[in-house]
Amino acid sequence: MQQWHGLEWEFSPLSRSCQYMDLTLTISGRTIQSTLFEKPQNLYLYLPPHSSHPKGPLQSLIYGNILRIHRLCSSPREVHKHTHSFFHRLINRGHSTTTLTPLFRRATNNALTYMSRSKDERDTHQQTKQSKTDHTIFLHLQYHPQDPTARELQQIWQETIATPPNDTPLSHLQNIDGINIPIRSLTIAYSRPPNLRNQFSIRNIENRGRAVSSYLP
Repeated sequence: MQQWHGLEWEFSPLSRSCQYMDLTLTISGRTIQSTLFEKPQNLYLYLPPHSSHPKGPLQSLIYGNILRIHRLCSSPREVHKHTHSFFHRLINRGHSTTTLTPLFRRATNNALTYMSRSKDERDTHQQTKQSKTDHTIFLHLQYHPQDPTARELQQIWQETIATPPNDTPLSHLQNIDGINIPIRSLTIAYSRPPNLRNQFSIRNIENRGRAVSSYLP
């Protein structure tokens, strides 16, 4: 086996538990139990609160990871353990309990609501979200903490373009073909400004060298 394509294989004895990607799977009686597999060397370097980033990424991180925990952990005990660990890892990065506690509560309620839905209900919900995206315009901005907030930009969008007072709403206007403009909402998509990593770890992805296939006999 070790001669196959020059790969080095490692074999282990048969076991009732194994790691597969980000899961630990365990045979328990007639069922398979699952929980998260986390690499011991993972430093969990989440964005600290003083980093120059909008508030949205923290909420998205918490909502996404809490839902992931509820979907991949088959035991309520494991759900509680990994939620507790996640909370304290964010605390270790400088976030406060005052900020995190309401976010974790809302994220948990969101995850429980998702898990209570049937597959058809989840598919319908996803399609509804997708249909809203089809009627959304995106404003791409590089984030700066001294710029107008996303809330202020949304207010300007509503008052001047989407639903201006004493004027026709944007979605009621028609193009030259007589078709209503389908835009109903604005999403502000922030990108981060360049940081030290960009300056000192520059990658030229255009210079890729020879193709991998050229090294094969």
